[in-house]
Formats: sequence, structure tokens, C-alpha cells
Amino acid sequence: MTIKVIKVDRVGSADEATTLEALGAGVIGVDVDVDPRFADDRTLDAGHVARIRQEIRRAKIAVAMNLHADPAHVVERARLTGADLVQPITSAIPPHPVRLALRDAGIGIVYAGIEISHDDDPGWVFGTYDDTPDLNASLFQVEVLPEYRDSWAFLRDRSPEFEDEFQIDDLVDLARDRPITVGLDLTTQNLGEVAAALVTVQGFTVTLAERATRADARHRSYVEIVDILKAA
Repeated sequence: MTIKVIKVDRVGSADEATTLEALGAGVIGVDVDVDPRFADDRTLDAGHVARIRQEIRRAKIAVAMNLHADPAHVVERARLTGADLVQPITSAIPPHPVRLALRDAGIGIVYAGIEISHDDDPGWVFGTYDDTPDLNASLFQVEVLPEYRDSWAFLRDRSPEFEDEFQIDDLVDLARDRPITVGLDLTTQNLGEVAAALVTVQGFTVTLAERATRADARHRSYVEIVDILKAA
């Protein structure tokens, strides 16, 4: 089984970050602004993130933050954290001046919060992004069928029963044209099957959280994510 990258979001400490990196996490995601989907204490200040940056060796740091602010302020905050990448807290595309300022600073953008439902037309999923110039996109992070707890089983077994449903092949095709990490109901049992089927994706995203405020906000405990990384 070959997985290019696993991105772990909402890492809360240097200890977590170094352990996850040692187990193979290629991107360490941290929040410096509150994510309304979750109710826990995983929002960090810039100094804490900078210390995590100093502790890890190979993994990239992706900082989730408000990107709808003054471009100079956004770049300054990103630099204070040592961010390699930034991502918006919501799926809203950052303003054009912010995208340009981040590009000029050498900081890529992860477009997170892209949700694919079972009845979505694959041609629409990236329509807004494809029509937007100067995206400065390093990754597109998609959550697949977040309305289902057993999203992979549904995609594998139920979707083929209906031609108009979003299919595994649609996801494979979307990932041929753009760098995508995928969020699914990954487990130690299904990871190998998922990786073998989604051969074109850049990798997978898992999100650390203790408590969600939305039923469709997919997340895992630290122990579960450690087990997934060991399986990968």
C-alpha cells in the first residue's frame, strides 16, 4: 500500500506533532482561529505553532486561519507561525489580494472545507475554483459524503446502484487534474482498500477533535489517528 501523504488537522501540541510525524504524517495542520465545527481547546496561538514548527523535521505545517483580512496582516500571522501552507477556516475562497500576497511570500493555500455529497455532479465540485484566477493552490481538501458515517461503504456499495450518484471513479478522475487530499471514514480496516482504489489522490486528511458541534463534522480521537497512521 502506497500513500503519498497523510494530513492530520487540528494538532494541539508539539508532542502530538512529533509523534504523528514519526508515524508518517506529512502535513501537520493547526488552528490559530476557532473552527465553529468543533468545541474543544485545540485552537493555538502563533507562538505555540512556531514551537511546533521548530520541533518537527520533515512535515509541513498548514495553519488554519482567517484569510479574509488585510493581506499584510495575513502574511505576517502566517510568518509568525512558520507556516508552509495556510488554509481558510471555512470553504470561502480568500480575496484576490490575499491570494497574491501569500503567493509572493511563498506560502501556498490549502482549499479545505470542500464537501462532496452523494448526489453531487462531479462537474460542479470544483467549478468555482476552476473559474477563479491566481488560486495559489497547493492542495484541495475534500470531505466525501460527510452526511454518512459509513461513507466509504456507501460510495463503494450503494452509489453504483444509481448512475447519477457520485462514484469512486468520479473522485479518481477529479484527482487526475488537481492535487487532492480526501477525508473519509478511514479506519485501520478499510485504509488499504481505500488507498488501492483512489490511486490518483495525493493522500488523506484526518481531523483531530474531542467534540463536534455538527453531526457531519468528521473527526477522530488522537488514539484512533495514531492507529490509522500505524496501519498506513
